[in-house]
Amino acid sequence: MSISERLKEHLIENDMENYDGFYFIPSIDDEDEDTYKLAFFNLKEECANGKPVDSSEMGNMYHMCFFKTTEEGAPVFDDAFEAILADPIVYVNNLTGSGLGGCILKKTDKSEKWWVEYLDYITGGEFKQKVKEAFGSIGE
Repeated sequence: MSISERLKEHLIENDMENYDGFYFIPSIDDEDEDTYKLAFFNLKEECANGKPVDSSEMGNMYHMCFFKTTEEGAPVFDDAFEAILADPIVYVNNLTGSGLGGCILKKTDKSEKWWVEYLDYITGGEFKQKVKEAFGSIGE
């Protein structure tokens, strides 16, 4: 099955309107082509059922983060940012061959708490410290 056929299959099975976000990791399929494995999820409890914010006619705003892989195969945090995407699944598909993995989450009025905790977890506590330092320097 070609990459475009697999992409169509993912779009039909995993419509982003039904999910808050997804994790993606690069993998090699049986035909030795670069592809991505996607794992979709919904936020729970106080972060669930948020209303999209900062969206435009082009698409929804998303929280995004990327991981690179070390020579030993271990994931290493690379970058986090926000972006408006027309279709996040197509965006990830276009990363094929880059070796990047990560997480994409719809930005909503309730997603910030989950996102900050997620980034803090994956960076080993460094993210919240950087946020505190940034707010401290703005205050000065």
